[in-house]
Amino acid sequence: MALSLRNTCLLFFCAAVFTRCANVKEVNAFATGSRQTLDKQRSEDFGYYAYYHDSTYLYHYLPDHLRDVDCHCDAEKQADAHIAGEYNQLCAYFAALARFADPGSYFNFAPIGSPVPAGTYGHVNFSAQEASYSAYVATALTTLTTTGYKAKKIKVFMAEYRDSVAPLIMLLKIRADNLAGRIVNLQLQLDRVADSLISYTTDKAVKMPVLFVYERKRKELDAALAHYQQRVKELETIIAGGQLIVDNLDNLHSASFKNKLMGFVNALASNYH
Repeated sequence: MALSLRNTCLLFFCAAVFTRCANVKEVNAFATGSRQTLDKQRSEDFGYYAYYHDSTYLYHYLPDHLRDVDCHCDAEKQADAHIAGEYNQLCAYFAALARFADPGSYFNFAPIGSPVPAGTYGHVNFSAQEASYSAYVATALTTLTTTGYKAKKIKVFMAEYRDSVAPLIMLLKIRADNLAGRIVNLQLQLDRVADSLISYTTDKAVKMPVLFVYERKRKELDAALAHYQQRVKELETIIAGGQLIVDNLDNLHSASFKNKLMGFVNALASNYH
């Protein structure tokens, strides 16, 4: 066989092997679905600021002055911003994973965002451990975006998942679960306030406005609670799917792995649409 022909065959063989290792469409689908889900969660309005803003007047519903229900919640706004920053980093991570799994795909995942600083912001605490997870993800992704993509690095990329990405998602899940519980308590307080005002007012003309305000706020809190309960399930799905990939790094092309991973993909898709 001529040298040029042998070289051509070798190139085709290497390309076929590289494509088999690089293009894992199920991993790409999971990473894409995870990114979409995280992006959706990041954009939802109700957060710590909204919760504590509502708390100021629901727990002080008969104030003597407006200043008694002023919400000094700038720290909670900052906490929401830091949480959004963590979501930015995780979105960027899954965008990069999608690119590793399918080098032909394209995602614009800038900005990655700065690491979340440790500290207490109002009622929300960011531990030094959490800050280290965030710093690691930010540093790793900055390196990836400046050095380019190499699909063969998917194993190295996913090997770090357990140490930084999964714990960061777990912290978001814990916060979501905690805030869901707080919303339930806020609903109970809303019920008590509305019932008290309706029961004890002697002016029937006041009852209807109270009822309308109650119904509007109750629907708002019901929607926020449903979002957070769904958020917990979605984050659990992402954590489990990522762990499945980690556990099958040497078996990404098996039918069993693909079927299991697509189950997670379908679960995320059903929630996203």
